[in-house]
Amino acid sequence: MAVLNWASSRAATLSSCPRTAALVVITTWLLYVIGLAVYRLYFHPLARFPGRKMAAVTTWYEFYYNFWYGGKYLFEIEKMHKEFGPIVRINPHELSIHDPEYYNELYVGSSKRRTNFWPLFQGCTDDTDVNHFMTIDHDLHRQRRKPFDPFFSRMAINTRYWPMLAEKAVFLESRIREYKGQGKAVRLDRAFSAFSADCIERICTDDLEPGDGFLDQPDFGPEWYDGMLGLIRNAPILTKFPKALSSLGYVPQRLLLWLFPQGRIANKYDERTRTQIHKAVTKQHLFKDTTSSEHTTLFRALAQSNNLSPADKTKERLVREAKLIFLGGTISTGRTLSFVSYYILSRPDIKIRLEDELRDVMAAWPEVVPTWTELEKLPYLQAVIKEALRLSYGFMRRLPRVSPDVAIQYKEYTIPPGTPVGMSAYLMHSNPEVYQDPDQFVPERWLGGDTRVMQRSYVPFTRGSRSCLGQNLSMAEISLVLAMLFRPDGPRMELFETDESDVKHVHDFVVPLPKLDSLGVRVMVR
Repeated sequence: MAVLNWASSRAATLSSCPRTAALVVITTWLLYVIGLAVYRLYFHPLARFPGRKMAAVTTWYEFYYNFWYGGKYLFEIEKMHKEFGPIVRINPHELSIHDPEYYNELYVGSSKRRTNFWPLFQGCTDDTDVNHFMTIDHDLHRQRRKPFDPFFSRMAINTRYWPMLAEKAVFLESRIREYKGQGKAVRLDRAFSAFSADCIERICTDDLEPGDGFLDQPDFGPEWYDGMLGLIRNAPILTKFPKALSSLGYVPQRLLLWLFPQGRIANKYDERTRTQIHKAVTKQHLFKDTTSSEHTTLFRALAQSNNLSPADKTKERLVREAKLIFLGGTISTGRTLSFVSYYILSRPDIKIRLEDELRDVMAAWPEVVPTWTELEKLPYLQAVIKEALRLSYGFMRRLPRVSPDVAIQYKEYTIPPGTPVGMSAYLMHSNPEVYQDPDQFVPERWLGGDTRVMQRSYVPFTRGSRSCLGQNLSMAEISLVLAMLFRPDGPRMELFETDESDVKHVHDFVVPLPKLDSLGVRVMVR
């Protein structure tokens, strides 16, 4: 009782003296900050790992480079590796490894060990509503991903979806040819993203109205594409303050859209997605067998899946899955296609050699469509694609993995269980010890000779149990579009006010981006 009386009297004293109360609060906060810094530097399980002291003390160090300089922390990590070696501590909780020989030891299959996800958005620790990609727990991720696999397998692409991809490629060509003689430039990055968006939507749903695709929109829907890029550029804020995203629901929508105009596009697509999910869930009773029905779509299969719990089949969670599939299957593939198109159009030697190789296989296009297998057998086409994926990176940022149960050994370092460890495709693909002149676009490096060392370091889709779900679809789309555009009878395109700085990735906003004032890859159709 005496203690309570003393505490009450002290509280009364502090409340009657605001300056004293403020001093106590500030002193307590400073002691906490100092104590936390001392713990992280000297007593934390990662204290003995090399790296910059400031990075070990606070996540604000990473935020500073990503927010103030625009997605530049990746390049600071590169400098750290040059300074401290192949393993460095890049923030209070996380390690980065730069060693091509270790990649397959970190990104492993389920048979070797369980692999948990380290949230891209710090603070997202609840698996309840997140999509399968961001599901933390290994077993739950495996369960949630399983229904997707049949829709993105090689067999599905080769048989079920190849005619649809060809149909969309024909439409893409016709839309590009509409610009012939118009004196107006085509934004290829927008066109390719619209193509990828239409393809992924056809896999997800069959309820779209004619003329409702992204390829149908004037100029390929610039407000949608630019809005998506605007949201992507907010990645530093979202990764540092993940709870801010959920709290936006309490802000009046009119005020929110005034502050963030890009949100209008997100809202439109959110409504579009919810409509398709609602139709899929509503119609699921019409199609009892999702494995054999010719009407099967991804959304409908998810709504019916026996592998998913009822909680995982709520409309809200299916909407989150749909957004992931759409964004992951659109922007990345679209940007890779515009990236490689720039180099083909700016390098006559590449364009001529590609046309020669495509001459026979594309002679009767579009009446006769080559198979994906036939396109994969064209060595120069595939070399061009590989080099494009090497320099466009796919997912530029490190992708941390967590071994929840067992320690991981890297040379003399024992990494404690539960520690996020990441490796970056950018560092793997830019290694001068593996790739001669790594910043140069040289498709010939993949032709002839022994390419095993390069193949080992080539990871545009990552590896292991959490490798990219859509890699088969992406490779098929890229192969088909390049074959269509750069065959001898393809559209005659010339670069318009576009140079290498419009495609060279210099910002890591989760999705790699070139200079922020770039107007994209623009061409005139002759």
